[in-house]
Amino acid sequence: MGQYSEIAFKSYLLKGQLRAAVDYLGQFPDKSALLQQYIDVFEKGQYQARTSNNVIARLDQIYQDYYRNVFWRKMRNGDAKETLFQELWRLCGGRPTLPKDSSIEDEIEMLVKAEGYHYLGGDTQSFYGPYIWKSSTEEAYEVELPSGIEPYSIVMMDGFISRSWLDFISFGITGTGGWAGKDGTLCCVRNLWDIESSKFQIVFLKHEAQHAYDHRTYQEVSSLDLEYRAKLVELIYWRGDERIRGISNEADDSNPANTHSMAAYRIIMEMSQRVFGCNYIDDASAWEDKMDTVRKHARQMLDVSSCNL
Repeated sequence: MGQYSEIAFKSYLLKGQLRAAVDYLGQFPDKSALLQQYIDVFEKGQYQARTSNNVIARLDQIYQDYYRNVFWRKMRNGDAKETLFQELWRLCGGRPTLPKDSSIEDEIEMLVKAEGYHYLGGDTQSFYGPYIWKSSTEEAYEVELPSGIEPYSIVMMDGFISRSWLDFISFGITGTGGWAGKDGTLCCVRNLWDIESSKFQIVFLKHEAQHAYDHRTYQEVSSLDLEYRAKLVELIYWRGDERIRGISNEADDSNPANTHSMAAYRIIMEMSQRVFGCNYIDDASAWEDKMDTVRKHARQMLDVSSCNL
């Protein structure tokens, strides 16, 4: 059976493999409390109460049911989405016929804002799930990337009710720490980061700033290329082997819509060919003491990607 590994557990969740994650938990008696929490929420439907605001709580419950349909009941994503949007439209008191996706979320955004919260809708890695938070403040940072040093505005967000699907299916163990807005502004979930740490500087600031730079520079850049390039930037600046190990654990090519996992798989495949001369190294520990070489190849891979965009 071996020893419990949170990295292995999170790896299942990052790939959206909730049942595999729960099966993994079931191998370890000391994780029985967490296992029971998963059974209560996903098997029994005992949803979490994450706010005392009745309107936001009802909205949150609709999304929790969607997460259960997609990740636990394994409902086809298109069917789960249709059910979700029907419930959202009922919440807004809408017409019997379903409107376009965007108009439902426009209605939801107005509803959330009327309750005094901020809202970001849409999908993340092909799965829906809103970001709902209470307050924001703006700060200025200068960020060094391989392309040079540039100023960026950072919106620091506080008081989250919902942080999309990964946060929910992991019970807060992992999830989105921020994103790059369409206008180039970087949005940060403040309480997830030590602002003075290398992790914040590289995994958030440089990663999201690279997204903003790529959106500005390459008009038709794909989501897969965005994630691939931002993860390469992390490897260029990270000094130890934690990031390459993390990327290795996230790597998965079974779901093309999950561009985070697909980008990680692409990096490990290309890096395996460059460093080890083989098609794919499926062992995160193999990268120990290889970081000088990894950083060199990450920069070369980023340059090749820039020439091909």
